[in-house]
Amino acid sequence: MLIKYRPEIDGLRAIAVLLVVIYHAFPSLIPGGFIGVDIFFVISGFLITSILKAEISNSKYSIKEFYRRRIDRLFPALLLVMFSVYIFGWFTLFSDEFMQLGKQLAGGAGFIANIVLYSETGYFNATSATKPFLHLWSLGIEEQFYLLFPVILYFSYKRKLNLVLVVCFLAIISFVLNIFSISENVERTFYLPQYRHWELLLGAVLALLLHGEKGKQPNKWLAVTLTVLSVSVILIAAFVLTSTTPFPGWYALLPVVASVFLIFGLQCDGPIKSILSSKPFVFVGLISYPLYLWHWPLFSLAHIINGSTPPDFIMLGLMVASFVLATLTYWLVERPLKRVKSWKVKTIPMLVLMAIIGIAGYITYAMKGIDSRSNIETSKEVSRQLNGALWQYSKNDNCLTRFKTHLATDLPWWFCSLKHNSEPDVLLLGNSYANHLYPGIAFNKSLKDLNVLSIGISDVTSQVLSPDDKNQYDQLMFIDDIIKNNASIRYIIISGIDPKADDRYIDGLLKRMQTITTHGAKVIIFYPHVRLADDIKACFSRPLKSPKNSCESDLTELNDIQKHMDYLKERVSKVYPNTMYFDVNEAFCDETKCTSVKNGLPMYRDEYKHFSEYGSYQVGNAFSAWAKQHIPEIVR
Repeated sequence: MLIKYRPEIDGLRAIAVLLVVIYHAFPSLIPGGFIGVDIFFVISGFLITSILKAEISNSKYSIKEFYRRRIDRLFPALLLVMFSVYIFGWFTLFSDEFMQLGKQLAGGAGFIANIVLYSETGYFNATSATKPFLHLWSLGIEEQFYLLFPVILYFSYKRKLNLVLVVCFLAIISFVLNIFSISENVERTFYLPQYRHWELLLGAVLALLLHGEKGKQPNKWLAVTLTVLSVSVILIAAFVLTSTTPFPGWYALLPVVASVFLIFGLQCDGPIKSILSSKPFVFVGLISYPLYLWHWPLFSLAHIINGSTPPDFIMLGLMVASFVLATLTYWLVERPLKRVKSWKVKTIPMLVLMAIIGIAGYITYAMKGIDSRSNIETSKEVSRQLNGALWQYSKNDNCLTRFKTHLATDLPWWFCSLKHNSEPDVLLLGNSYANHLYPGIAFNKSLKDLNVLSIGISDVTSQVLSPDDKNQYDQLMFIDDIIKNNASIRYIIISGIDPKADDRYIDGLLKRMQTITTHGAKVIIFYPHVRLADDIKACFSRPLKSPKNSCESDLTELNDIQKHMDYLKERVSKVYPNTMYFDVNEAFCDETKCTSVKNGLPMYRDEYKHFSEYGSYQVGNAFSAWAKQHIPEIVR
């Protein structure tokens, strides 16, 4: 059952989508433009509840019909965008990028993108700009809301409960959860539905009040005042809030409550209603859904291919392209399909297609980006090296079975690799910048068959720098026990040193060494490596992008590292004079320059400048040459 069309609501959609698109293109221009999504939530809750209330009241409610309408509304444009982005990614993305695209695609097709994104939050999470389906998190929030809300509304009506009170109660619970959660975990509060559904529920409350037996109607002057104030609050919030604001939390009340009052006030004629009902605003509102779907993949893919945020003129061109694609989608896909009434012809095929594209995404993820694609066949080895922060050497069964700990499952990631299932000879001590040494030392043919252990994710200075972190403390105790109970450990390699180590950092290092030197193992401190500013992927050709002319740099960064390490060595040597030092930068630099690429292969594997497998082997070769002079007993 349809409700009366209100063009000004489409005008409000236009404001919402323009805030989001401009924010994504030029975040410094409207730093709080992300509140456009919150406006969408209110509009959605208001419109859907208006329809549901009318149908329930007239005994025409059908849950099957409700979900059929949702599919018919959401799927046409969504399927087109998903398919187009997947095909584009097939021909342009490296394996690690295409693998992540597949994961996002599967999450989007299942309307759980928000949950997938939350599961990825953390230190090794790829930047949001490199996730083409990031924006589908909001669709996940909405559809998770509509899984239960229509049923709750229906049974509350049948039991003659006060619908406004029921929905208000649910909104209060969700809002309170949001307030309690925001101080503990902003990402969780942002992405998970129980902390965001109050926004849709406030729109639902307004719908129930306006469409009840005694519908609330404002007088004209109150309506004009409300609309002007509400638009002002929305615009102020858009310019005052920033990406660092803990959101949603209390701050989300600004756009949400303002949107509720704005929709309420728009029942009466006034200047704001006239503007929002004008043809330009209504048109943008009509294409707002496909515009929302198209804009972010274009921006994100451009960022991936460029290696960084594209120049402003390109972003402006992508905005125009988004509008063109959205307009074409509206006229050539959405409107024609709207005229098709048969669920057998439209709804069922779209459900099947969504399932297929979701499965395709999952297979792409499971197959690690399908590196057999012809477009990357010529750069297959390069693509294999660029395999992200969590790689094949993060953990193995030898280590996990021999060194069992709750940390392996309690933490979002855990490094635990052991060459042989026997007592270790060498311990790599540190975080991910210790783990990235593992293949280069464990499998180096110039070194003896050393049983190398890489375990833990804790910085060696955490005892001083993070004294209250329980996970860090548990790791400290666990690794201390390993050192104490494995007399076989003859060498402890400390890696991941801060390239700008200050006195406090060195204090933390000395305190850690106090424990690890008591069991007779030789300690070798590896220098921090140069982390050249280049985007490593920009050093290699890909469709639509030529490689950089040079991925080399001068010795400025290296000289700075050596200056800080000279001071660190001076302090450490006073207390532990037998400590040895190896400069890993011998693998990256010569007398005149440092490089990110050797023999056509990347030395790094990700944006955090972790060594690639090839880079690790190069460092291992440099280390074996150094060891031949300083610790010849480990060299073949």
